[in-house]
Amino acid sequence: MLKCACNRQSADGHETLQSVSRITLRSTHNLPPLSLRRDSIDGSYLKSFCVNLLKVTSARPKTVTGEEVMSDVDLPVAVIGAGPFGVSTAAYLRSRGVEFRIFGSPMHRWRTQMPAGMLLKSEGFASNLADPAGRRTLQQFCEEEALPYEGIPVSRETFSRYAVAFQQRLVPMVEDVSVTMLDRQTNRFQLRLATGEEVRAKKVVVATGLSHAEYIPAKLAKLPAELLSHSSNHHDLDKFKGREVVVIGGGQSALETAALLNEAQATVTLLVRRSSIEWHDIPKPGPRSLWQRLRRPESPMGNGLKLWLCAAAPLAFYHLPEQIRVDVVRTYGQRRGTSLEVLGPSGSWWLKERVVGRVPILLGQGVREAEAKGSKVVLHVDGPEGTSRQLIADHVIAATGYRFNVGSLPFLSQRLISELRCVQDAPSLSPSFESSIPGLYFTGIASAYNFGPVMRFLCGTQYAAERISSAIGREQRRSPSSVSVEIASTRNRTA
Repeated sequence: MLKCACNRQSADGHETLQSVSRITLRSTHNLPPLSLRRDSIDGSYLKSFCVNLLKVTSARPKTVTGEEVMSDVDLPVAVIGAGPFGVSTAAYLRSRGVEFRIFGSPMHRWRTQMPAGMLLKSEGFASNLADPAGRRTLQQFCEEEALPYEGIPVSRETFSRYAVAFQQRLVPMVEDVSVTMLDRQTNRFQLRLATGEEVRAKKVVVATGLSHAEYIPAKLAKLPAELLSHSSNHHDLDKFKGREVVVIGGGQSALETAALLNEAQATVTLLVRRSSIEWHDIPKPGPRSLWQRLRRPESPMGNGLKLWLCAAAPLAFYHLPEQIRVDVVRTYGQRRGTSLEVLGPSGSWWLKERVVGRVPILLGQGVREAEAKGSKVVLHVDGPEGTSRQLIADHVIAATGYRFNVGSLPFLSQRLISELRCVQDAPSLSPSFESSIPGLYFTGIASAYNFGPVMRFLCGTQYAAERISSAIGREQRRSPSSVSVEIASTRNRTA
């Protein structure tokens, strides 16, 4: 492989090319194609080739920008999304020496959309991002920053600081720009950025997380935006002070939203379809007995054999029949008492005292119809044993979870959507997270129907990052060698 590192300087003496990109000589202007057959290269041809190479690299006196370089470059990998799954995948790609660019606002949802005052449901040891070296854990960050860690729920603020520090340390090359279009041309992908730049990539990893996956039941969806929102859209709940709000749902998000609204002096009613609320038990002090550990083994997703299996063996889940996988993930434990139950809507033990006795809770109630009347929303609710009632509120917050649908990704071309083989509107993936379109990978919640509910949790980042980076790195090593020029390209990258 022929490598030529070109460091050009601008008028003020600063280097304008710094990170490595690759251009095949066959695509470089004015260079004759170089045959890779050893017996086809004689002395005169090689001399001519080198002369032309010098002309190409030195003839143009003007500064070469990153965008100009990329016009003829096939980027090995593009990662779309800079949340936990995207950054973790990029960290693993970097550790394997795979060239990539990663696009997105670092930890945007965690920094700007999750409610202020929110506490993570998962414990500290289960809230790590995937570091190939295994050193950059939440516990290590808290120790460095003198933050409390042991025995307390992790706050959104602490996790956000940790996640941003992780990104700045392991993936500082994140480009804070959104992707507006992703399409495929022959055997390459074409991306268009919000800046107008177009990028060609051999492989693409879609790691958009929960963005565009908010699920709102059809009976609520027709309400106008000023009367209805999803629980993920509220960073500051103080704006609801003095207003009447109905929260719909019975899981952690609904319960914590109701608690935060109550503490913000809103008038809150919690509407729960199920007949009871599941609360986690308060952890008992001291070590667990051998019997307790065998009967209900500890896992990042919680205690219990099924949860442990889901967290420890995503590939085993992958080999279950498709319909069982879909039922386990989609019902999310709603079929109580069945063999499919793995995770159900539930609340953390530390949340119970902030909700019970403080917020009115209507159990066993389902919305039959919702309508807007002026500045109010009217919910027609059916209760147990044929009872019904009306609820009138200023706003409804649907804490009804997430469902990924490839059609909801605004940047994905209709051609790609039509070519994707799907399971319940989510991509059907290989064991290495590759879709039916070669070179197009999906991770995070988009992969949950394939690898299980662990892909909804932070603890799923490690398995996904390892599998994706391993497959891409292995394929890159197998690909035939090509003569290439290594050119350092500068870009506006945010840390």
